[in-house]
Amino acid sequence: MKRLYEFVVPQESLVKETEISKNEKGEEITTTKEVKKIIDRKFFLRKPTRRLFDEAELYYGVKLSEGIKAGLLTRALLHKRFSNDGGTLGEKEREQWADLYSTVFDNQVELQKLSLINKSDRTEEESVRFEECKRFLKDSRTRIQEFEMEQSSLYDQTAENRARNKTILWWVLFLAYAENEDGEEKPFFGKEDYDKRIKIYDAMEEEEKPYVVETINKFFYYVSFWYVSKTSDPKQFEDLIKFAEQEDLDDAERAAAESEEILEGVSEEVVEEVVEEVVEEVPEETAEKPRKKLKSRKQKKNEPDDSGKEAKSQGDDSQAE
Repeated sequence: MKRLYEFVVPQESLVKETEISKNEKGEEITTTKEVKKIIDRKFFLRKPTRRLFDEAELYYGVKLSEGIKAGLLTRALLHKRFSNDGGTLGEKEREQWADLYSTVFDNQVELQKLSLINKSDRTEEESVRFEECKRFLKDSRTRIQEFEMEQSSLYDQTAENRARNKTILWWVLFLAYAENEDGEEKPFFGKEDYDKRIKIYDAMEEEEKPYVVETINKFFYYVSFWYVSKTSDPKQFEDLIKFAEQEDLDDAERAAAESEEILEGVSEEVVEEVVEEVVEEVPEETAEKPRKKLKSRKQKKNEPDDSGKEAKSQGDDSQAE
């Protein structure tokens, strides 16, 4: 069977291990015991065939019709309604976002020009401007991504979106395969029709086994990525997955670094505020008056006794009289 993408999921399993030892008489003794080990289980997405594509298109059309009959608006109708109401943004917001997109484009052009100059050949002004453009583009991309996600979320509850999500689930049920230790390929959700496979899927979800849940999540991730990318070339699909995972890793590292900087800044501010509050609460007399130094026992022992001196001096005076 042709494969689109392969991956492994670690699973903790009981494995039988056999140990051979010798007793006092020199006889071999075989001992078998079960040991917990982490084993990498192999899974893959089968390469879609023309027949599967035809069935998936029919399924999408059926689910789209169901959504429309149930009262869900299509994306076109919802967009038309937003347009008749003046759009999702006000006039001022549209101008602000238009200016931002224009400024981003200008900074990208300038950054490309500056990047063509060697770092050692750049003037001080060019180096400063290069860093400013990088910072601006980084912040702007984050704002634009959040804005586009908000705009896209307005169309979540459409008939097309529901049909697409149902179709992705359909593809998961028919593309998910597992490979056992003997190299035998088996459909992960069984060999039956859609209704039987969806029952197996529901049963797996209800069991909530960590290993099974992780495997299903990976199937959904890779199938969704394939459904959006529309590529059936295994090498190209693998390259796209690696690029996307690297982007996710870079975003996670950047987010972690930014959160550390924020926490450091916050902790410094909190410490300064606490110190200022403590200083303000200390009374002026206490602050001005030096604390009396406590003397140790050794110092007290070595110090002369004033009362003894007074008694001795009084005795000397009486003798003199």
